[in-house]
Amino acid sequence: MKPVHRLKENRDFRRTFSRGKSFASPRLVLYWTPTRNGTFRVGFSVSKKVGNAVVRNRMKRLLRECFTQYEPSLSQYRVDFVVVCRPAAATCSLQELDRDLQRLLAKGNFMVS
Repeated sequence: MKPVHRLKENRDFRRTFSRGKSFASPRLVLYWTPTRNGTFRVGFSVSKKVGNAVVRNRMKRLLRECFTQYEPSLSQYRVDFVVVCRPAAATCSLQELDRDLQRLLAKGNFMVS
């Protein structure tokens, strides 16, 4: 995923959590809010409840890979996304995460499932 598509600032995370809308699945929660930036940005929040540092970093790598696949279809939106992992996500595969993320994006009308 390109650095321009990464959400890094704490204030951006807080704004997305407080003003944004959310959709949830058993493994993930997707928050989103419109922004004035030129393109979409994505941030990930993986709690210690999910697992140790190895597991948390793996989750972030897998989710970055999922968003890399969706980059062409999401590039038209000016939206900040925050993906929160739930503990159930720790044991799932890339395909399961991808399927959950695709459903959540479809609920928000960002993609056609």
